[in-house]
Order: sequence, then C-alpha cells, then structure tokens
Amino acid sequence: MSVSSSTGDSRSLRDRVVSLKGAAWKALLIHAEAFAYLVAGLPMALARVFRGRPSAHLPPAEYLHQHYAWSYWKLPFGPLKALVAAVVWPVALAAAIIVFTRRNGRAIAQRSGIGVTRQVIGQVEMAARHAIAPFWYYMFELYLPERRTQAALYLTAHETIGPAYCRLQPPDGADGMDDKIWFAEHCHETGVKAVPVLMHFSKGERQPLKGGTEQLPESDIFVKPRSGSGGHRMERWDFIGGGRYRNALGQVLDRSQLMEKLKRQSLKDDFLVQPRLANHPALDDIANGALATVRLLTCRNELGRAEAAAAAFRMAIGNSVVDNFHQGGLATEVNLETGVIGIASDIGIRPNVGWRDTHPISGARFAGRTLPHWPGVVALAVQAHEAFPERIVVGWDVAMLADGAMIIEGNGKPDLDIHQRAGRGPAGNARIAHLLAFNLGKAKAN
Repeated sequence: MSVSSSTGDSRSLRDRVVSLKGAAWKALLIHAEAFAYLVAGLPMALARVFRGRPSAHLPPAEYLHQHYAWSYWKLPFGPLKALVAAVVWPVALAAAIIVFTRRNGRAIAQRSGIGVTRQVIGQVEMAARHAIAPFWYYMFELYLPERRTQAALYLTAHETIGPAYCRLQPPDGADGMDDKIWFAEHCHETGVKAVPVLMHFSKGERQPLKGGTEQLPESDIFVKPRSGSGGHRMERWDFIGGGRYRNALGQVLDRSQLMEKLKRQSLKDDFLVQPRLANHPALDDIANGALATVRLLTCRNELGRAEAAAAAFRMAIGNSVVDNFHQGGLATEVNLETGVIGIASDIGIRPNVGWRDTHPISGARFAGRTLPHWPGVVALAVQAHEAFPERIVVGWDVAMLADGAMIIEGNGKPDLDIHQRAGRGPAGNARIAHLLAFNLGKAKAN
C-alpha cells in the first residue's frame, strides 16, 4: 500500500469517527432534554394522575396542564419513568435552586425587597405545586406577589414542546420545515419571501444544491446548522475584500481557507451558508450590528385559518452576532394590532440587565416605537403558515429589511418563554392557549 493511500484511509477513518461522535452528541442532547422535561413536569403529572383525559369545559391553561398529565402516564413505561423522575426530582431541584439563587438571589432581594430565603421557599413551592422549575421562577418573576397569584396560568416547555406540540405535529413526511434547505426551496416555490441558501456542506464536502452558488459570495455571510434552532453554532463571516472574510473573533480566512473550514466542520453536522441580511435603517441604532427579528406566533383558529397570536421583537446585546433570546438577547412584546414595542429584558436568569426602555449598548430609546413594515410582517407570517397546510402552530422568525419583511425560518415547536417573559404575564389566559386547547381537542376527537 502506498503512503498516500494509507494516509487517505487514515483520514477517512478519522472523518467517520468525527461524524459518528457528532451524531451521538446530538442524540444525547435530545434525550437529556426529554428526561429533564419528565423530571420538571412530574408534580403536574402526579397532581392530575386520576383525572384522565381533559374535558372541553376546562379553562385553556388547565386543559393544557391536564393534557400533559394524561400524556405523561400514556408514555411507554410511563409509571417506571415517573418513578425514576421521582428519585431524581429532589436532587435536581436542590441543584437548580443553588445555581439560580446564587446567580439572582441578592440582586432580586435588593430590587424587589423579597429576601433570599423567601425566594428559595418560593422556588420549592412553584416547583412542587405548578411544576415551574427555578429557571422559570426567575424568568417569569414569580417572586413578585402579583405574578405568584397567576402561577397556574403559566405554560412551560415540558407541556408545550412536549405532549401538546407533539400531538399537533403533521404526519411524518408532510413537510420538511426543520430542514433549512427544504424550507428555503419550499418558500421559493410557494411565493413566500424567505432567506435563500447559497451553499450546503455535509460529510466533509460541498454538496449539490438547487439554486446554490459554486463559490462563496463577495459579501457578508452566515453559517448555520442545517437543522436546529436557538442561534446555536451560528457564525457570521464579514467580507473584508481581497477574497477574505473575518468572523466575530477576529479570525481572517481567504475564500479557500474558509471553504476548507466549512468542509471540516460539516463532518460532525450538516452546515449551510446564507447571505447576511441588513436591518431596516430604522432599527440600526437598537440592533447592535446583528439582524433584529420578530418571533411571530401563528396558530390555526376555529375556522382552520392561520391567525397571528403573539409577537415579540428581539435585539442583540454584548458580543452576540444573533438576536436570539436564549443566547442573551433582549426581547419586548409587540402589539399585534399596531406594531408598537414596549420595555424589554433578557431571559431573566441574570439580574444585571433588568427591564429597560433604552438599548444598553447604543443608549437609543426603543419603547414606544412602531416596527417598520408591521402590517407586512403579520401578513407574511400568515401567508407562510398557509404554505404549510399541515401545520397547526408555528413560530416565525421575521426580519424587517429596507424593502420589506422576510422570513428567516419557521419553528414547528415554538417556545412560549419569550412571549410570557416579554409580556410580563402568563400565556394560559391568552389567545394562544385558547387556540392550542381547541386544536388539541379537535385532534383528540379525530
């Protein structure tokens, strides 16, 4: 065997090992998240263990809580999983209380007058009575008396992203919304204005792509995973001339070097390249150099039509190249009728940001502003939902550019955290809860 052949075989083996490790890590994260939801939701399941399926006469929030409990015991080996969760629950709760109280306790005590000991007791109470973990206790400001009285109306990820959304998902193969390449092509074919995909990298190579480019463009680009959401593993490369690009860390690569980097990166997961979009000029002073987007929630209503149910506007702060709420960005509620935004905060688990009406970096005031192209933003999200006829609920990320609105992506299992945090109130008495309960009841009847 020649040296070159041996070297090639060795590299091929390393590439396969890297690819397998990437797939194993992704699977581990998915299972870990599912188990965390089982542990967090155990008190809700135990409180309603003998109530069976939810009935239509229940208020929406209670309907969703009871649907979660009913689904919990219908899981494969549900009772056994509940037993394991019961063993883990007190340990996990104690650890979470320590972590989040150390991070928030003193600052919240100074700001609200609620002492650290009362916060700890409150976290235990919320977790035991309402299955609200310490993470959400601080996010939803449940240390405040006016919030605590509404605790039963909050909807958490273990019941929405878990059984509720799973029940409302389209049949397998109905669409490929989670696949950003399929999504971009489908939007183009159905006339929905969405950001295109320029290049696709997988298994260490650039893959053929309908409508794609042969070379990286001489313009700013974004590199992101083919699947997944939340701004994770996303990277921005700014074109600086001479065939060179620079990322947020200051690393400079020429076109061929960046291509090789993307090929190596794709051994663990598929990645794609999209153009970097520019904000509408009216948003430049509050965007911190990143694309500012609206998370707009649409859901099928009683007539089967897509309806805009909630909206939150997101802004980047710090060194982030994305505006994602769970990556440290700010979020503010958007009035669906007018497009006016209010005060904003981060996710609420670090107390230094707090609530503000001006951007912490630029100092520009945003509270009271009307977002540009607002009627077009809502119309585009509704149009996009109708292009996915099997979908019941979707969270759309929509950008506002100089020439109009553009869809960035659709999320088939949208988190309600951003809407409840930004709106400073629960979703259980909002329109989205009514629509989710209605569609779950309809799905049960079918």
